[in-house]
Amino acid sequence: MSSATDKRLFHTLDAARGIAALVVAIHHGVRFHGQLFDSGFLAVDFFFGLSGFVLAHAYADRLTSGAISPRGFMRARLVRLYPLYLLGLIGVLLALAPDLPWSPVALLGKLPFALAMLPSPSLDAHGFIYSFNFPAWSIFFELLVNLFFAIFCRQLRDPRVRWAVIIGSGAILAIQLAAFRIDQGGPTWDVFAAGFARVSFSFFLGMQVYEWHARRAARGARLHKGWSVVGLAVLVACLVAPVTADVEIVSIFLVFPVLILALAEAELPMGMFGGALQQLGLLSYALYMLHLAFQSALSELLLHLGIPDNRYPLLGIPLVGAMIAASWAADRWFDRPLRRKIQTL
Repeated sequence: MSSATDKRLFHTLDAARGIAALVVAIHHGVRFHGQLFDSGFLAVDFFFGLSGFVLAHAYADRLTSGAISPRGFMRARLVRLYPLYLLGLIGVLLALAPDLPWSPVALLGKLPFALAMLPSPSLDAHGFIYSFNFPAWSIFFELLVNLFFAIFCRQLRDPRVRWAVIIGSGAILAIQLAAFRIDQGGPTWDVFAAGFARVSFSFFLGMQVYEWHARRAARGARLHKGWSVVGLAVLVACLVAPVTADVEIVSIFLVFPVLILALAEAELPMGMFGGALQQLGLLSYALYMLHLAFQSALSELLLHLGIPDNRYPLLGIPLVGAMIAASWAADRWFDRPLRRKIQTL
C-alpha cells in the first residue's frame, strides 16, 4: 500500500461527507420535518469507511516509516476532533439549561467524563453512552479504531492481516445485523459492544479500498465527472431507503466501499452546485457536532412559546439553514483558529 501514490484532493469525497452529515442532522431532527431519511443512520457507517480511506492516504506511509509516531498521530486526531466536540457539548448544555433533564448528582457524575471525551456512566441500560451530545458516540469509536490503526499500521499493511481483520469484524457485524438493526449498534450502553465490529469492519475495509485506489491511480485510472453525480445520488438513495436488513447489508458490505472507490476517482463538477457541496463537506464535522445543540435550542424555545415542534417543513427548512450557517461560523472563527493555536504549543 502506498499513500504517496496519489496526491490529488478528493473533492467528491468531501461532497459525499457533507451530504452524509446533513442527512444525519435531518435524521435527528425528525420532530421538525418528519423522517425524510429512514436509513439516515447508515451515514455513520459511510463515515467510518471514508475515514479508513482518508487516513490510509494521509498517514499510512508516515506511520510505517516513523515520520510520525502513534502518539503524534493521536495528538493530531484529538486536536482535529476535540474543539468542535467541546463546542457541541457546551451548546447542548446551554440549550437545555432552562430545564436540564439530569439531576445535579447525575450531572456532576457525567460531566467530567464528557469533558474528557469519554462515555458517561449511566444507571439506564438504554441510556446513551454520550448523555449530552449523543452523536459523539461515533467519535469515541472513531478514536478507538484510529489508535488501533496507529499502533498496528505496519502489520495492517500486510494484506493477509488486513483481510483477517476485515473478514473477522465483518462476520461479527453480519451476526449483529441478523440480531438487531445496525442503528442500535454503539450509541447506547445496552448495545455498546456492537459498536466495535461496526467501526472496525467499515474502517479497515476503507483502508483496503484505498489500496485498490492507489493501484488504479498509479495506472492513471480516472472516472468521468458524470459518475460523481451518479455516486452521490446512490449515496442519497441508500440513506433514504426504507429500513430493512437487506438495505443495511447491501449498503455497508457492498455499496459504500464501491462508492468510496468511485467517488475518489470521479472529479466533482465545480460549478455553483459542486462548489456548494464541497464547502458543505468542509463543514461536515462542525455540522455533525453542533446540529443537536441547535435542535435542542429550537425545541426548548418552542416549548416555552407553547408551539408544537412538529409543524414541518416550515420549522425544518430554516433550522437546516441555521445549522449550516452556524457550522460555517464555528469552523471559520472557532475551530480553525483554535487548532492553529494548539498546534503551536
